[in-house]
Amino acid sequence: MIASRPQQGRGMSEDKLFNYYERQNVLPTFGNFKSSAELGAYAGQRRELFSDKLVLPLPLFRDAEVLEFGPDSGENALVFASWGANMTLAEPNRHAHEKIQAYFAHFGQTERLRELALSDVEGFRSDRRFDVIDAEGFIYTVQPSEKWLGIFHRLLNPDGYAVVSYYERYGGFFELALKAIHAAGKALTGRPALETAKMLFEAKWNSIPHTRSFDSWLMDVLENPFVRHRYFLDASALCTAAHEQGFDIHSAWPAYRDSLDVYWHKKVLPDDEKLRRAARHLGRSRLSFLGGRKLYLVGNIEAVDAISASIEALVLDVDGMIDHPFGDCLPRAISSLALLRETIRTTDILADDAADIDAILATLDSFHRIFGAIGRRDASAVTARTQSDPAFINTWGQPAHFLVIRKRFEGA
Repeated sequence: MIASRPQQGRGMSEDKLFNYYERQNVLPTFGNFKSSAELGAYAGQRRELFSDKLVLPLPLFRDAEVLEFGPDSGENALVFASWGANMTLAEPNRHAHEKIQAYFAHFGQTERLRELALSDVEGFRSDRRFDVIDAEGFIYTVQPSEKWLGIFHRLLNPDGYAVVSYYERYGGFFELALKAIHAAGKALTGRPALETAKMLFEAKWNSIPHTRSFDSWLMDVLENPFVRHRYFLDASALCTAAHEQGFDIHSAWPAYRDSLDVYWHKKVLPDDEKLRRAARHLGRSRLSFLGGRKLYLVGNIEAVDAISASIEALVLDVDGMIDHPFGDCLPRAISSLALLRETIRTTDILADDAADIDAILATLDSFHRIFGAIGRRDASAVTARTQSDPAFINTWGQPAHFLVIRKRFEGA
């Protein structure tokens, strides 16, 4: 295993997500695995994600050259190594390196760790090419997306895969809304960030199981300066950028390909047509992303575009409330919530059950009431609803998306 020296230059500037965590002196994903059983349970979750959801079977990783950007403390890298991959890790947070090396030694995988570089995406240099690149949880902050897409394309072998996870623009609505409510709560009560967050969101947090602490969630989401609309990626725009950089969509979660599409198996669609169909499907999926459940827009394209525009306006105004909780964005957000709620009532939507449509309507109504209470400067009304309203407590949206793209084999 080779430990590379840090790369200098613009890639290591102070406006990166890793700098935020470095200043907190926290490794956000550290699981502190001590036993094979703990690692095995985590590997099972990863197997479900990669094999079933992302259609990347485990044998693909056997003796594959895998480059992981931003491995943090190295849990995912350790799983890849256990599947037989040779790992090259680029981690710019120097505090993580000792944990990574200790993990690989403890679980007998040291020989699988080819290189551990103190570098971020933009600063990484290598003459080698890789079969798989993995970059989860931060890549959306490297902008524009064409920057990292170009780097990945250069580093991948033909037909190589890149796996990324990111905040999707529409799916991230509820993350932004929680940040806006938190900002308003701090302004109304004058309480510190953690105390305000527990006052507002502890019931919501306790409603689902977690592997991280509430304090970690406060840092990861509510206080994280990179969880903002300007960083979130539109799925369709990302797919278009990847296509133009020489990639094809392999898989995604949620699905970016229209699984209801039917045509003869020998028919070969041009790459441009594949992209067009994916973009059409993604346009009809935006309400599903926002609600975190199947709410597929099956009406005419004008109705789909109207809902998309309404969601986009809402997300922008809610994001504005994070900086100015009582500014001009607040009444616009309240109006947008009411408009979206009424538009959904009159739109053709494919859902598993009518209860799913009722649930998103109830959730939008809940946020409408919470924002109304913020507008009245009524902190007790805000807290009462966030602590007890099932529609608010049970909805998290679909902020984190996974996308797998494959480097196009030109001339095939």
